[in-house]
Amino acid sequence: MQQFYSAAKNQSRPPLVLASTFRSKTGNDEGSTRRVHHHRASTTSSPMLSSLNALEVSHSLSSSSRSFREASSEAKSASNNDSTQQHHVYEPSISAQSLQQMISSRRTVSNFLHHPPTSLPVEGGIQCQQILSNAIRRAVECASTAPNHKMSEPTTFHRILSPSAASERLLDISYEVTYQRLLLNKLSGVEACRNEAMRKREKWSKIPAFIVATVGGMEDQYNEEEEQSPYAELPLNAPHTIQQLEDYASSCASIQNLLLSLHSEGIASKWATGTIIRTHALRNLIGCKKDDMVVGLIMVGWTKQVPRMPRRRRVLEGDVLKDVNI
Repeated sequence: MQQFYSAAKNQSRPPLVLASTFRSKTGNDEGSTRRVHHHRASTTSSPMLSSLNALEVSHSLSSSSRSFREASSEAKSASNNDSTQQHHVYEPSISAQSLQQMISSRRTVSNFLHHPPTSLPVEGGIQCQQILSNAIRRAVECASTAPNHKMSEPTTFHRILSPSAASERLLDISYEVTYQRLLLNKLSGVEACRNEAMRKREKWSKIPAFIVATVGGMEDQYNEEEEQSPYAELPLNAPHTIQQLEDYASSCASIQNLLLSLHSEGIASKWATGTIIRTHALRNLIGCKKDDMVVGLIMVGWTKQVPRMPRRRRVLEGDVLKDVNI
């Protein structure tokens, strides 16, 4: 040990591995040597180095001692990893658990309040509109981060705030679509059909905002030469090519991001895909192109009551989640 100590003190310069460490930004040699001593002390368990001062440490690392210490450090690191794997069970961070809980707690809401709950310091319809407008903008920012093949970015979101001329037109479309569908299916008499259509219109009038999501580059969604009611359901032209299918999938992922962003701010939503999204009337309202496909009508607002967790028809382990064993 004494011989090694003497040889270390006679070194003419520090090892190359520490050369960059000595060139501190402050130019303070004393501070630099302190940092070297701290670094080396934290990476080794050698009792000799703990007794040396910082300057002696910088001169004591010969090539032979460096090799020995590197090997010892690797062995210690491997031992620590093995011990950690044996005795420590990994758990996600608090922020990860919060995100997972937020995702799991989202529910589809059907009954909305036109104004926020009284617990929120908001008064007046104009302020409510501004709150939702800003929240929708942030939600669309999140939606735009969804994966999309070849950076196609195919999804467009059309925002409708209520009350407005656009929302009144949407309520009229809802009424007409419901009334004609009930008449066509002959589920009840004319008067009963009108009453049911009016009930739906009044229910939708309590929804503070709507978002219509469309995906471009699809097959032509209708033939302009066809003469039919603007409220009749158009035939479905599903994606035909691989790119169209990937764009549609990306659009669905975008909508999920949007719903989760709204939920994180305490705003409820419902993703609807009924007859109304496949009508000339709705397409004309938002200015669809021929190759735009409406993926969904999203209702946005504040819920009267948070729905309960739905009963799952499938169990997680072994059904929804299956291990592949070969």
